[in-house]
Amino acid sequence: MTENIAISEQIIEQARSWYVRLGSEQANADDWISFTEWLEEHPLHVDAYDLVELALPDTKTPFMPSDDVDNVVPFIAKLKSSITAPKNTTFVWGRFAGIAALFIAALTVYYTNNTLQAASVQIYATRIGGHKEIVLADGTRINLNTNTQISIALNKKTRTVTLKNGEAFFDIASDKNRPFIVNAMDTIITDVGTSFSVYASNEALTVSVADGIVDVQSAAQTTRLTKGQLAIQKRGDNKFVVNAIDIESISTWRDDILVFEDSELSIIIPELNRYFETPILILDQKVADLKFSGVLNISDQNIMLESMVSLMPIKSKLDNGKFILTSQN
Repeated sequence: MTENIAISEQIIEQARSWYVRLGSEQANADDWISFTEWLEEHPLHVDAYDLVELALPDTKTPFMPSDDVDNVVPFIAKLKSSITAPKNTTFVWGRFAGIAALFIAALTVYYTNNTLQAASVQIYATRIGGHKEIVLADGTRINLNTNTQISIALNKKTRTVTLKNGEAFFDIASDKNRPFIVNAMDTIITDVGTSFSVYASNEALTVSVADGIVDVQSAAQTTRLTKGQLAIQKRGDNKFVVNAIDIESISTWRDDILVFEDSELSIIIPELNRYFETPILILDQKVADLKFSGVLNISDQNIMLESMVSLMPIKSKLDNGKFILTSQN
């Protein structure tokens, strides 16, 4: 957090509004994108949101153990020193001092109850068709696929990522004393140094391991996955189904490529629609049953559809904002 820099009441109020907005059930992908853009506008926006998060904690936010007492008093002192009035402006100290007191009270309550909230939670999101790579201080790399939202909380005992929706590929820097945890769909994925992908869709959670070992834990089952395995958990079901997977296909989307092998179009098209604003529809069951094997470049939707049409007995037509696939016959 930036020290000795003024945070105005206006910025604090913006941060509070974002906190309430994102905590509601109505928050959508556009909200998260706009929030990310707001955070990137100025470093003080990040600082303000961190402070609001301490004053108005969400019970789903990751916590660190309170036995880390060395962090408590220095953080309170740092909090006090970081709140300064802007020069040559009118500043209502009574109101802001009350906010500061609430921050400190929040820390005291958490310490008393054997928990202390991590001071910084970073939030990232991508739009439909977007990719983003995040490099953490420890060297861990996180690649976000299309329409994905995550939050990252780091402290000296754990590294925690919450995947709200979408897909992320993790290349983890090994640290046996500081496990890497991914929370998704009420499931916990724990790793100490490996590469794996987590995809939370409307239908299921899929965890695919490209290298190393991860433990996947739901309310009813704990499963250990090794290189070349994937676990699928349907929404509403606490059990996993484990299958083999070609590790080369786990994260080809990072290169704007999707690989399919003897897959029906009824399965392929919903996967393709994740990457494009203009949906692709199939109105003919015969077309839906057609199978395709090959590589599709998803960097350009028109070129991709032209490739499919050249390889299969289908036609593509743009109609009322949608691509319709029909049979050539």
